[in-house]
Amino acid sequence: MSTDDANHWRIAAREKELDSIHQALVRGGGALLVGPAGVGKSSLLANALRRAADEGRTVLSVGGASWNSGTRARGFGSLAECLEFMEPTTRGTAHSDHPIVGIDDAHLADPASSDRLHRLVAAGRLGVLATARHDAPAPAGLDRLWVERLVDRIEVAPFDSTALDSVLHARLGGHVDTFTLERLWSTTHGNALMLRELVEHALEDGSLRCVDGTWSWLGLTGAPGRRLADVVRVGLRGLDAEENELVHMLALAEPLEAEIVTSFGLAKAAESLDLRGIVRVERSRARVSLRLAVPLSRAVVASGMSDLTAQRLRRELADALERTGTRREEDVLRIISLRLESGLVPPHEQLLAAARTAIRRRDFPLAERLCLVGLQDSPSDADSSFHAPLPDSAGHAALVRRLVTRASALGPAGARDRIRAALLLGQVLVGKGAFEDADQVLAAGMGTDVPLPLDEYVSAVHTRVINMAWSLRRIADAEAVLTHAVAAVGPGNAGVLDASRAVIAVLSDRLQEAVAIGEEVLGAPDPADVAVAPVLLPTVAFARAEVGDPAGALALVRRYQEVSADWDVDARLITGAVSARCSYLLGHLRGAADALDTMHRDLFDSRPMMMQSVLDHARVLRLLGRPEQAVTLLRQTIAAEAPLEYPTAQAWPLAQLAGALAESGRCAEALRTLVEIRAARGGAVPSPVAEDEIAYEHALVRAHSGDRTGAVAQALAVAERAREAGRVVRAVFALHLAARVTEGAAVRRPDLGLLEVARRAGGIVEVIGDHIRALAESDGAALHRVSERLRDMGALPLAAEAAAQAARAFKTAGQRRKGREATAACTELLRAPSAVLPPWLTPESPRQQDLAPLTPREREVAALAATGLSNRDIAGRLVVSVRTVENHLHRIYHKLGITARSHLLRGLQGASLLSEGAPALPRQRSWQSGGDAAPPRRHTTEAAMLLGGPLSLLSRPEGARAYAPSPRQAGPGRTT
Repeated sequence: MSTDDANHWRIAAREKELDSIHQALVRGGGALLVGPAGVGKSSLLANALRRAADEGRTVLSVGGASWNSGTRARGFGSLAECLEFMEPTTRGTAHSDHPIVGIDDAHLADPASSDRLHRLVAAGRLGVLATARHDAPAPAGLDRLWVERLVDRIEVAPFDSTALDSVLHARLGGHVDTFTLERLWSTTHGNALMLRELVEHALEDGSLRCVDGTWSWLGLTGAPGRRLADVVRVGLRGLDAEENELVHMLALAEPLEAEIVTSFGLAKAAESLDLRGIVRVERSRARVSLRLAVPLSRAVVASGMSDLTAQRLRRELADALERTGTRREEDVLRIISLRLESGLVPPHEQLLAAARTAIRRRDFPLAERLCLVGLQDSPSDADSSFHAPLPDSAGHAALVRRLVTRASALGPAGARDRIRAALLLGQVLVGKGAFEDADQVLAAGMGTDVPLPLDEYVSAVHTRVINMAWSLRRIADAEAVLTHAVAAVGPGNAGVLDASRAVIAVLSDRLQEAVAIGEEVLGAPDPADVAVAPVLLPTVAFARAEVGDPAGALALVRRYQEVSADWDVDARLITGAVSARCSYLLGHLRGAADALDTMHRDLFDSRPMMMQSVLDHARVLRLLGRPEQAVTLLRQTIAAEAPLEYPTAQAWPLAQLAGALAESGRCAEALRTLVEIRAARGGAVPSPVAEDEIAYEHALVRAHSGDRTGAVAQALAVAERAREAGRVVRAVFALHLAARVTEGAAVRRPDLGLLEVARRAGGIVEVIGDHIRALAESDGAALHRVSERLRDMGALPLAAEAAAQAARAFKTAGQRRKGREATAACTELLRAPSAVLPPWLTPESPRQQDLAPLTPREREVAALAATGLSNRDIAGRLVVSVRTVENHLHRIYHKLGITARSHLLRGLQGASLLSEGAPALPRQRSWQSGGDAAPPRRHTTEAAMLLGGPLSLLSRPEGARAYAPSPRQAGPGRTT
């Protein structure tokens, strides 16, 4: 990488460390920066020395801290040379004139010089800034500096994902999408050196590119580049033969259990590599395994290995795994995979069994390889091109259809195995997201006259039907295929196809129909007699909870609890997730969070997480006031590209992430995440359930970002759609958001029926309904009771909000003593770190009061400009002229009190985009007093989106309900 490239990497996300260094220098002694290799210690040192020189201090540099700060700086090749030069000049100097010695890699200094340095620092004659590796022995004089507290010891750690985002934004000058952010973090583990080299390599080969102001990276597209590989190899120098053998093994088959490493006689090599930080030891209960510490090392070492060495090691590792016993299903997959990659093709039945296991574990690349090999005429004819996954392409399905046609000519026995492999391949393609290819492959396999096992045929029909209804949104075609299949096998043999009917009902927004199917099929006297229960039960329980009967859904799950112990892992997991969902809807938030946390902690390393359980877990964490934990969980899941289950959609976890970021106070990040939703959706339209979940999160972000009129309109639209479909839970929560933002003014008389249904649902849904009613009636006593119930459930943020609203209602009614009591209750709740009031209840700062609010169009332009788009790009996105964009930006700068585009992000975070400065809405007379329900409304199109125009998933049908404040409510300076 050139020097110019390196200069692009400005110091970012190291404010805490730089402040600690500055304070250490003010105190006089200095600081020792300690951390692993490559975390950025040298960059911090150079930056701190530059700042000290700019402040007028005399700086002497030893080692590799290359920089230039004028005549008060001088460089030396060794510490001894530096001390020899400066020691006579320091006698009798004032403290402020004491020189600062900067030493890079101070652990390499000779003992005599380090002792001399110690004496000079102890005498107060100089300050020192030094770096040292934490895993390298340092000379005694250096250690004595921090042991005797003459200098501060500052730990420099790798970047976490949040810091990584700041670093990448500083380098790239634009938003980095969530997938890319987590992918880069998991590849580099936050190591600054590896991050810099990987990003520069990706920029050079074009795999990291900017589209519509957002940077995306799909991962390494081939072998690492020469420079990147050489940087990784620097950390692998000096290995002996045994250490090199173990590194090669890990590159091919990590993680390796410690007992396998020991069986090869490499235990001492493992200990040595662990001490050097080349391998990482992982412990899961009694299991101890090894991985390469730098994830990039795996690709670098594997790409440089000879084919003969790779073949020998793969076969030896497969034999060793088999000798230790295949105690876990992943062991079988590893053995099959290693032998296949070494040129040994397993028997056909073993291939299909392994493919089914890989599908269950969501290892779709391996499953695809196994299925394609299984489609060959015989193991000996296996084409080497099938030892690696085929790229997704239009020709993929055509190739498989040709293989299926060829297999049909092999006779019944030979054709049957190949068709079974084709049907499994169809499931793999669904998992990989190649939905059109999957439908063609499944249609080809099911369209032959070859007799197939009934359970495999029914499973293939189920896969195709769900793919058509959920992924391709061809619900009518899916119902036709399902009807034909049930007729072909007979109703008594339909089995899992009953679950297919329920899923189609949910995806069609007919949840009551799914509940009826469940009552028909799952109502058998003996649960053990219902073979379809593992597939049908989660769908029916989800639908039953969503229509407002979480207690009935939980009772249904518990009825099958005993027999579910014999179900496969996936069925148990999704059923457990639905059970936790019902529990939190019934108000048991902490218990649901603990159950989901245990599930994810135990399974994260061994198998992919279920997306629906992650979404429920994140929702519970947010209700408990832990949105930062939800952000971490969602980002990990998004980066892992966890497979989706119906009725989720790819944009759903991104929408939840945006909502969690907004609740964490990171509205700028939330707005940028909303941009990603468009790309994640592509041209697909999610199911109504997913559509409204995504729209709800968007409304929440808008409310937190200051667009409260638009947020209320969008939330009311979601509530109306969900109520019409009978989805009580979503309707209540959406109406709740609108009521919170307007303090009940958005609620009207027809909503009474929904609130009665919420009361019958019980749990947190009932409390949320009571909160809506109390806000609409400005009932301070009812709001106080709601606050107490939410507090008992653990929903502290909502409890504090209800208490603040109670205080305001009491004071408006002239009940000052009760108002003070409610204020005290709110203050007490806010003492908990998890309880934070939303921005619409937070008092305004003087600066916010002085600023005029942004118009919806100005909000659009500001948000797009903050993501890094040029004026021309913004003009193209909004279909206006460049001059119009420039005029908008001129007004935005004035309103936000900023002077440059680079200050936009800070201005949006701190000023009117985060708070409209809206006064409290005047109270309306309650329904029960015969007054008007809410402010006047007009039927208009939905408020403009914050980012890049309306998303189709958020558009409101003609005549849908909208909210717009009356001029009296809007307050001075607000638009209606």
